Amino acid sequence: MNTNALIILLFATFVATSSAVNIQNCGGSASVNLNGIQITGCKPNIRRCIFVRGQDADMALPFTTNVQVTAVTAKVTGIVSFIPIPFNLPNSNGCVNSGLQCPLEPQQPQTYSASLPVLKSYPSIPVLVQWELLDQNNNKLVCIKFPVQLK
Repeated sequence: MNTNALIILLFATFVATSSAVNIQNCGGSASVNLNGIQITGCKPNIRRCIFVRGQDADMALPFTTNVQVTAVTAKVTGIVSFIPIPFNLPNSNGCVNSGLQCPLEPQQPQTYSASLPVLKSYPSIPVLVQWELLDQNNNKLVCIKFPVQLK
């Protein structure tokens, strides 16, 4: 491969990887399928998910636990200029109306689903969203972070 072809290939790879929303795993005991996560407003050709004020942001989060889990609590935090701000979920009980049936059995794929109201009163700013699922002992099962632009 000649030098020009290599430079074009590297540039194309950089553009492809830098133009997608970066969903990060921020810890937890469960295995998360990052490629299977679906979030409203997150598209492969943008760097931040777009959450429209006055509308709900929906998410589907596939994961697998290693142990039996009897309770799941969801916690969402917006991080603005390194300051964590809690978001209120209409339903923080992950075992009710979220696609999960507790107890969760080990090694069985699960998909947590939720809607986050994006209030009109929120300012139009960039925010880093941290979404956690906690088990019955308040330990992290799942934690993901992703950049959002509120519009």
